[in-house]
Amino acid sequence: MVVLNGVSKVYSNGQKALDNINLDIRKGEFLFLSGSSGAGKTSLLELLLKEEEPTRGMIQVNGIDLGKLKERQVYRYRRMIGMVFQDFRLFPDFTVYENVAFAQRVLEVRPNAIKSRVRSVLAQVGLESKERYYPSQLSGGEKQRAALARAIVNKPVLLLADEPTGNLDHENGEDIMRLLNTINETGTTVLVVSHNRDLVRSMKKREVTLKNGRIIKDSDRGGFLYEL
Repeated sequence: MVVLNGVSKVYSNGQKALDNINLDIRKGEFLFLSGSSGAGKTSLLELLLKEEEPTRGMIQVNGIDLGKLKERQVYRYRRMIGMVFQDFRLFPDFTVYENVAFAQRVLEVRPNAIKSRVRSVLAQVGLESKERYYPSQLSGGEKQRAALARAIVNKPVLLLADEPTGNLDHENGEDIMRLLNTINETGTTVLVVSHNRDLVRSMKKREVTLKNGRIIKDSDRGGFLYEL
């Protein structure tokens, strides 16, 4: 699903964010990306979203060489990707239903199909009774579930989550991880950036650790952790 081959990223100020990254993520895999602040985790996500370009190297997602995408093709590519943020990024003046439906309206999906799909994903994340609520009326865990529903409403092939439990307590964090696992079990490839080592270890999934822009450890589905 994702291939990074010799990927480096150096910003204009000389900061080296990623240094010769080689990484394969299999279709349908659930992978955690860990590491301290400044390790390069966010930079890697930005490259996958094509918000930034690598200084060197090749990136493929679902068979698409991102380096060969033309500007007009980037928007279509991003339709394949779901994104969940630590700070939720819900529209405050939209209800839960409207926040999730927005992603479908952008694609000009038929109204009847939007209603069916939105209610389906709201039920999947346990928010079917909150569709008329506004973000200010939701708890932190409910906001993240609404954000997750919005991220999966268009059936992405790859779901990226940047510290999705960072603003949540332990119980709500576990709930979000269970939902991510359920989504993964339907076939969606999931990549989660997280600093919560307890939650990561409890999930027993593959974990890739970055340090100073380099991969220093890779485990295979919770198995032996080795130095590269």
